[in-house]
Amino acid sequence: MQVEELRAIDPGDVLAGRLDWRQRTVRFVRPDGQITHVLAFGSKVTIDGDRCFLSQIQDITELVSTHRQLQLVLDNTPVSVFLLDHDGRVLTSGGAAHQLPAARLRQVTGSSVFTAFRDHPAVLAMVRRSLRGERVHEVLAAGGHWYDVHLVPLPGAAAQRPSVAGVASDVTEHERASAELRVRTSRQTALADLAQQALEVADEDVLWDRGTRTLTEQISAEVMIVRGRPAPDRHPGAWAASDDSAGVGVGTDPSAPYSPTIPAHLNYDVGLQGQVLSDSGATMPATERSCTVMRVPVGPADEPVATICLRGAGRRRTSDDAAFIRSVSAILGSAVLRIRMEQDAQFRSLHDPLTGLPNRAALLDALRRSLSRTGRNQTRTGVLFVDLDGFKAVNDTLGHQAGDKLLTTVATRLRRAVRPGDVAGRLAGDEFAVLCEGVGSLDDLQSIGERVIQALEPTVELRRPVNVSASVGAALSGPGLTDAERLITAADVAMYEAKRQGGGCLVRYDEPVRAVHAARLRNVTALQHALCERRLVLRFLPIARQVGPIVAVEAIPCWPHPARRALAPEDIEPIAVDAGLSSDLDLWLVDSAIRYAHDAAGAQTPMTASTLTIRGDKQQDESRKTSPREMWIRLSARSFGDPALRKRIIARTTGSAPAAGHGLTLCIVIPDKLRAQDRREIDTAIDQLADAGVAVRLDFTETTPLRAMAAGQLPSGLHGVSLSEQYVHGVDHSDATAAVLAGVVCFAHLLHLDVAARGVNTPSELDAIRALDCDLAQGAAVGQALPMPPW
Repeated sequence: MQVEELRAIDPGDVLAGRLDWRQRTVRFVRPDGQITHVLAFGSKVTIDGDRCFLSQIQDITELVSTHRQLQLVLDNTPVSVFLLDHDGRVLTSGGAAHQLPAARLRQVTGSSVFTAFRDHPAVLAMVRRSLRGERVHEVLAAGGHWYDVHLVPLPGAAAQRPSVAGVASDVTEHERASAELRVRTSRQTALADLAQQALEVADEDVLWDRGTRTLTEQISAEVMIVRGRPAPDRHPGAWAASDDSAGVGVGTDPSAPYSPTIPAHLNYDVGLQGQVLSDSGATMPATERSCTVMRVPVGPADEPVATICLRGAGRRRTSDDAAFIRSVSAILGSAVLRIRMEQDAQFRSLHDPLTGLPNRAALLDALRRSLSRTGRNQTRTGVLFVDLDGFKAVNDTLGHQAGDKLLTTVATRLRRAVRPGDVAGRLAGDEFAVLCEGVGSLDDLQSIGERVIQALEPTVELRRPVNVSASVGAALSGPGLTDAERLITAADVAMYEAKRQGGGCLVRYDEPVRAVHAARLRNVTALQHALCERRLVLRFLPIARQVGPIVAVEAIPCWPHPARRALAPEDIEPIAVDAGLSSDLDLWLVDSAIRYAHDAAGAQTPMTASTLTIRGDKQQDESRKTSPREMWIRLSARSFGDPALRKRIIARTTGSAPAAGHGLTLCIVIPDKLRAQDRREIDTAIDQLADAGVAVRLDFTETTPLRAMAAGQLPSGLHGVSLSEQYVHGVDHSDATAAVLAGVVCFAHLLHLDVAARGVNTPSELDAIRALDCDLAQGAAVGQALPMPPW
């Protein structure tokens, strides 16, 4: 038997102390080549004064074989196993875990773990706890990996301190997967929270703030949201100062494409498509989905409402980052569009679509809030009621498009004329109002109103230069005027008084105006009662033929007022207009006149249809002598435009014509403007009345409708025209007036129409119109209103 290891040991060295050999494992090689492992023990002894080396050999071949098999198994397990003594020395280690703990443990076998892991305080803290007898389990990070570490105290012999057994396994992949899951879960939660907030938030600024906060919390990057084209300013009272636009900033072109300004350090030469970019700004391949800079559009791609810009801080962006950012972009884009649609709908509900000014509802709301504030701080609120003078004439002569342009120009001038903080609004039509908060007195309010009147005075260029003026009523809050509706009504009352004074001026709502308004209200109430109680009576204005005899009368209402003289139509009509009773008054007049005509027909001769007199006929004079008598009823445009009233007239007159030609004919006089508004409908209505035996005349107040008549076919049922006082006044001494009237009469006769002149008040005027071949005359020169027709 060969003993290679023993041959290598010199007993002299052992005895001399040059070699410490108390215990060794020795390998023997048998002659047949087998290897035997023995455990050799050695000791120095002195026998009879001689120093001797005593050794013992024990066969441990099977034990070594088993140990090697166990080590082989241990080295191929994905864990590191180690044993520490009570001083922290590594007694043994093994395992196939990541190289850092395994290699370091193998290197320090026999040394203290406190020295080997001095740069890992978390590891040392675990060891100290386990040496104190505590079972320890933690997951630690080291060298870019994660380890699951278990330390178990092992009790020693009775007099020995415990040792520690440890197991460390590499759980890096598990931890990464868990971390990714936590990140994704956190981002999904953040997206859900942002989506919920996006449904609830009504302020765009708050939405952008929450979007930025969400990105900052979830993405380690510098985040900036660059706004696109801002939404129009929808705050009441804040509008553009440009004449040509409302809600668009001065100097901007609403149709021009918008490109947001992106800071230079976030701007790269790539489109706003949310590409994944490298540090240099180049688009990276799909396999390298990471970046340090991203730009993602928010909203429609052709005109984004904003752009999300991110710049990495120490790490590249991943594809998950890009997906999260795009999800945030989608939520923000949808929410912004919703907010702007809601704001636009709210704006439209509270603002006039033509001028962009607050409408009546918005003004009343602002006025209520202002009155509430002024009531607390002892200040006062004023209202200016602005009504344009002559706006109807602009609409009628230049068209509605010109009228709309005039209204927008007036709105712009109002904005500029009032004080900062005052609110100008449009109530309806050509009526505007200005809310002035913090006004000290009516004098202060009047000075603001006078600036408004001056601002409206410059000529407006439409299809031709047009001068604009306004009637302004001023009312100031105070005792009895603490309600928004009452304050506007008071300013409205003052404005109507300005109208009565000729327009283009300002009237303050004070005690005299209040007294006039109170009297007007009393008259309105009295007229309502008079209509209900049938206290109105008919009177008849005579109408004479050219040759002199009275051939017709105009039925007019007369009101025996309880506190005043009997009121004529010119006194009743303003009260009826104020009370909204014009249609009721016309209905009463129609019923009363037809009833009288029926009564007259029963007593004498029934009503008959009129016979048109054809001008130029040789029998002209004879036809005039034999034409039937007429009863005229003058109706407002609103009343004649009511189909129900026309049907009522037709029903009361149809079937009552007698066989004889001598009777009383009903004649309806309607305003000239009706045909200009809807010629086809009015002409049809005229012919229907003519078929029922009712004559119809057009009442002309200007020459424009006469020119319009020449442009088309006249309705066959039209009987004649009635000319207002402006055609007659001065005809007896003015050649120009006489020439105009002569031309109109000749024009009407060529169209086979009778001509009646109203307002013929002097004998000289009567002679003049007769000389110009005017067919009929009405006025003081012919006769005053009578209780009965004069025939």
